[in-house]
Amino acid sequence: MADDSLIQRKKILHDPVAEYLQQNPQASDDTIIALGKLHRQYADVQQQLKDCQDQSKKISRQIGEAKREARSSEDLLQAMQQHSAKTKNLKAQLTEIADRILSYFETCSVVGKIPDPPGDLPPARVHAAQSPGADQLSITLLSDEHEIWNRYVEANAATSLYHRAEWKDLIHNVFDHECYYFYASYNDEVVGILPLVHLKSRLFGNFMVSMPYFNSGGAIANSLFIEQQLMQAANRHAEKIGAGHVEYRDNISRDELPVRDEKVNMILSLPGTHDALWHSFSSKLRSQIRRAQREDTVIDIGGADCLDDFYTVFAHNMRDLGTPVYGKTFFSAILQCFSEHSRIVIVRLNNRPVAAAFLLGHRDTLEIPWASTIKQVNHLSLNMLLYWEVLKFAIENKYRYFDFGRSSKDSGTYRFKQQWGAKPKQCYWHYWLKEHAELPSLNPGNP
Repeated sequence: MADDSLIQRKKILHDPVAEYLQQNPQASDDTIIALGKLHRQYADVQQQLKDCQDQSKKISRQIGEAKREARSSEDLLQAMQQHSAKTKNLKAQLTEIADRILSYFETCSVVGKIPDPPGDLPPARVHAAQSPGADQLSITLLSDEHEIWNRYVEANAATSLYHRAEWKDLIHNVFDHECYYFYASYNDEVVGILPLVHLKSRLFGNFMVSMPYFNSGGAIANSLFIEQQLMQAANRHAEKIGAGHVEYRDNISRDELPVRDEKVNMILSLPGTHDALWHSFSSKLRSQIRRAQREDTVIDIGGADCLDDFYTVFAHNMRDLGTPVYGKTFFSAILQCFSEHSRIVIVRLNNRPVAAAFLLGHRDTLEIPWASTIKQVNHLSLNMLLYWEVLKFAIENKYRYFDFGRSSKDSGTYRFKQQWGAKPKQCYWHYWLKEHAELPSLNPGNP
C-alpha cells in the first residue's frame, strides 16, 4: 500500500497538470494555470538541487585530494559548508512545493468536487552559490550611508520593509534605543545587511533584536556565509556591550543557532477580484460579514488624517486586554516616514470609530501589524467587516499576498486567520546566547 502511494506521488509530481485533468476533466483554467506554475517552480528547484549536489560531490573529491597531498583544505571546507546549507534550503523548498501540488489531489475522490487552487506562499529565498572569503569581506556599522543600505534593500527580493535604514533613526528618536546596523561589502559593493536594535529594561533585561515590534528581520545577504559573518560580528558586539542574548527574526532555518519555532506567519494568496475572494469564503464567514454590513457603518481609508481615530480604538482595546500600548508618536512617525507604504482603515458605527487597522505594504505584500475593535461592539461582527474591507483594499491596490501577522500554531488567532484562507509560513527566531544562558521567554505565558 505504501509502495502504491509512493508510485502515485511520483506520477503526480512528474506531470501534475495531466494527472489533474484526468481526474477533473472540467477543471477551471485558473486551477490549471496555477498548478502549471507550481510544477515549473518544482522542476526549477529540482534542477538547482541536482546542480548543488553535483557541486558538493566535486568539492568532496577535491577535499580528499587535498588531504592526500597534505594541502590546506580550509577554503574547500568552507565551500562545502555553504553548499550543504544551500542543499538543505533547496530540499525544504522542494518539499513545500510538492505538498502544495499534492494538496490539489486530496479532495479529488469527492464526487463532483473540484478543489480551488491552494493558497500560494511567497517563494522561499535561494542564496547565490559563490561567496567571497572572510578575509575579502568588510563588515561596517552604518552611520549616515542610508542610500547605499537602501539600494541593497531594494535590489534583494528577500528583504522586508523592516530592513530599510529609516527605521534606525525612527526607533532611536521615538524609543531612545541604540540601533546597530551592520553591513558587509566586497569590492566596495554591499553584499549583506543586518539591522539590530538594543533594548534594555529592568524587567526584560539587556538584549538586541532584529527587528523588534515586527515579525521580520535577521541577516539578509548574497550567501549564507555572508549572513553568518554578519551575525558573528553582531554577536561579538553584543558581548562587548553586555547584552545577554541576540534575537534574529528569520524566515529560514539556521542549524548553527538555538531556535524558537512556535510561531507562524499567516499568509493569504490574493485572487484578482473581490468576487473571487468572496466566493472562496465559507458560508459562515460570509454571513458574519453580512451581519456587520447591516449596521449603520461607514468605512474610511487614509493616512495621518485617520491617526487619532485609529489610536482611540487601539489604545482602548489594549487597555481592555491589559496590554501596554505604544505611544501615538510611534505611529505618527511611521506615517510620516513611510507615507507611501502605510494606510489606516477605520470602521465607524453611528459616526463613532469602533474598529481600526494599521496597514504596511511592501512590494507584493500588504500586512496588518495592528488591528483593534472596541469590545462593546464585538457581538456585531465588526471585526469581520474590518478585515473584509482591508482585503478588498489589498486587491484593489494589486497586492498578491496579505499577511495576517504571526500566531502560535493552532491558537485562537491562528484559527481566526485560517478561516480567511491564510496558510502558515514558519517563523524561525534564532538566538545567540551569553555563556550558560537559557533561551529567553519574553511572552505573556511567562509569569
